[in-house]
Amino acid sequence: MLPKKYRLRKDRDFRRIYKKSQSLADSYFVLYFRKNNSENIRIGFSISKKLGKAHERNLLKRQMREVARKNIGNITPGFDLIFIARQKIKGKSYQDVEKSMENLLKKGRLING
Repeated sequence: MLPKKYRLRKDRDFRRIYKKSQSLADSYFVLYFRKNNSENIRIGFSISKKLGKAHERNLLKRQMREVARKNIGNITPGFDLIFIARQKIKGKSYQDVEKSMENLLKKGRLING
């Protein structure tokens, strides 16, 4: 589970990041990221109902949170991140989710090492 201090939960925060941020994409995810005014990293996840029933979306969210939790120490501090799942991720394995999220973080130069 991703600790509370790293979670992005409020709708106004999501809207602000969508409006005033940079974005990167691959075939599985879109990543929005924005510098915040603190040294904390906050991460949010968005998964559309088009991706499947609740249990399928919840499984994907749990996988995404686990990848974020494993990499939280390597992410550059001071950023708000939002990962949006795309249709192609449906039915993919945890390894595909992990590889795609890590590649987006590297592409955005948000991960150390």
